[in-house]
Amino acid sequence: MQTDFFGIVEDKKLILDFIFSETNYLLFDHYSEFGEELKQYFSTSEILEKFDLNNGKQNAVTFGLWNPLDKTKNIVRKVMLDPKYCNGHTFRYTSEGWGIQRLYFGGIQNGFLNSSQFMGFNEKGAITKDSIHPDHEQEAHQLDWQLIRSDQRKLKNYIEKKLGAEKHPRGIILKNANQLITQYELKI
Repeated sequence: MQTDFFGIVEDKKLILDFIFSETNYLLFDHYSEFGEELKQYFSTSEILEKFDLNNGKQNAVTFGLWNPLDKTKNIVRKVMLDPKYCNGHTFRYTSEGWGIQRLYFGGIQNGFLNSSQFMGFNEKGAITKDSIHPDHEQEAHQLDWQLIRSDQRKLKNYIEKKLGAEKHPRGIILKNANQLITQYELKI
């Protein structure tokens, strides 16, 4: 499941507010900073204090979304780093798992609005990819896919139907972004 969209900071705030108020998702960094724990966020204002949601390239700000009711066992994994390439740091953390959804926010760069994405596995895709692991390590078939699908649809519908203004071959243009695009202040 994947939804591509174009949104400016006002659109992204609406998406984050919806996640915190209308879904069961917990929101985490996709990756932690080098040498630090993975951070969970509890409000839109907390995210706005830490991140620039306006400027940047595609995937400028990335999050993992997880519903703790989906039966995923462990969503945090330690990633070992080579200190030669990471300013002396030896580790960071990532949020991952078959039930984890990804939210990638693109920013504005040189007058162009980069796309954003909401994406995650569906049941068939997760089980197929998980089948390469030994039987005792497979988890995808144990998850509550009805719950995961429900969460995915809820956020996808909000983005596409409530916030969407125009369809574009590369994704949905959200209402606030569409105003700037139609006024020729931004390009996609």
